[in-house]
Amino acid sequence: MEEAVQHQYEIDKIKAPAVQLIIIILGVFMAILDTSIVNVAIPTMENELSASTAQIQWVLTAYMLTLGVLIPISGWLTDRFGARNLFLLALLVFTIGSALCGASWNLSSIIFFRVIQAIGGAFMQPVAMSMIFRIFPPHRRGTIMGVLGIAMMVAPACGPVLSGYFVDDASWRLIFYVNVPFGIAAVILGYFFLHHFPHQKKGKLDVWGLMVSVIGFFLLLYGFNEVSSDGWSSATVVLSLIGGIFFLLVFIIIELKVEHPILNLRVLNNYMFSMSLIISSIIFTAMFVGIFLLPLYLQNTMGYTALRTGLFMTPAALASAVIMPISGRLFDRVGARPLAFFGVLIFTISSLGFTTLGTESSSGYIQWMYIIRSIGMAMTMMPVMTAGMNTVPMQLVNQGTAMSNTIRQVSSSLGTAILTSYMTNQTKLDTTHLAWKVTASTYQGQSLLQLQHAFEAKGMAASQALVAAEDMIYGLISKLGFVSGLDATFYVSTILSIVAWVCIWFYGSKKERAIRESRRAPKKQKTAGEPVLLLEAGKR
Repeated sequence: MEEAVQHQYEIDKIKAPAVQLIIIILGVFMAILDTSIVNVAIPTMENELSASTAQIQWVLTAYMLTLGVLIPISGWLTDRFGARNLFLLALLVFTIGSALCGASWNLSSIIFFRVIQAIGGAFMQPVAMSMIFRIFPPHRRGTIMGVLGIAMMVAPACGPVLSGYFVDDASWRLIFYVNVPFGIAAVILGYFFLHHFPHQKKGKLDVWGLMVSVIGFFLLLYGFNEVSSDGWSSATVVLSLIGGIFFLLVFIIIELKVEHPILNLRVLNNYMFSMSLIISSIIFTAMFVGIFLLPLYLQNTMGYTALRTGLFMTPAALASAVIMPISGRLFDRVGARPLAFFGVLIFTISSLGFTTLGTESSSGYIQWMYIIRSIGMAMTMMPVMTAGMNTVPMQLVNQGTAMSNTIRQVSSSLGTAILTSYMTNQTKLDTTHLAWKVTASTYQGQSLLQLQHAFEAKGMAASQALVAAEDMIYGLISKLGFVSGLDATFYVSTILSIVAWVCIWFYGSKKERAIRESRRAPKKQKTAGEPVLLLEAGKR
């Protein structure tokens, strides 16, 4: 028994753990990079592929929906075929899909190839996390997950920079081709060096669970995705969300009854793991405002180009890259709660700082607030996720990583839907209120009249001068309305982060403390004692 416990972590059987980590990080970086690198190129792709705005959005939507549908079954597939085999297959499919996307000739072809690319991308991150948790024991996971977090935080920031450069100075096709050499290198390295992880072949596939989960997650994510364009009252959105919830409830019933579930929901019985999902999903939702809406502010209000926007946001990504491994090292010593306590507090204060943005805010102020916000995020996310996973029994690690990534995907989509819808409605409301103030007796109305006279003085006809003055005034009103809506959305983000901060106070358990306290034991005791605590805790 002691021999089995002592060797449950694969680090004792691997000659070069650093090589394993490099291969894993390469795959994760490519998969995450592709969720952000396409956004900037969408207008150019729309023109070259002769597509409408509604049609070209499916280049993004098809990728996101495929991820959401397939991530939940990654745990079962890992148990069935092994982490190494599934990860290499995912790398290969992702690389082939990237090459095909770059060579696509029309809208239909690129949407189809994006689905192929997403099939590979869906499995890379959960399988990568599963391998890390099987290689490294709990007392080393903080640092390792901090290193992995560099890829997870830097990739979204690199996407707009690379995309802006490729679109402006070369071709949008390079945003896909750039994955190919790295993918080939990762596949070759993985084939020769990636460790063969032992696995137990599961029983037959739960076909009903698979079908119901695919339908449920597809409808749920599709409904969230359509909120930004159709609104919450749209029949498409309402029916999709109701259908998604219904099928997911059926999925839960099926998974609790079958012998070999696709997604083992019993992992949620673990208090620390469930709390980590709650905290991280709230923070992922709150994080959306900074990552996706702030670039719109920089481009639409501040007049930045796509490339300059990417460069503007890069220092925050670099700050996260520095803080991630540091917070990982601190996590190994002090645990997740102290780090998350201060991390979420920093995130909350900086989010509050964004609620006072204007049309002429200082770029230095915005950048520093965003850097501080990213530091708070870096201090929080990996310690919270790692502490939750540390208390998951070894036999449920694959299912735990699948569940964690599924919740992250759903919460990101939910955050996109809720906060985009809120900002859009608030912007319309504030813009309407501002427009109502443009009357003959108000300051805004007098400004319109003065502009009209100024244009007439330059030789314009009265009617042309009035149109030009109205365009200028209402353009300014649109900007003010957008900024007001963005400020209000950052208020919502601040409230969400306060909720997460309150949850941090309850983020602890005897199981987690026992694992952490065992790290202080002498090295000889730690090797055997720590896994015993983990297994025994898992049985309780």
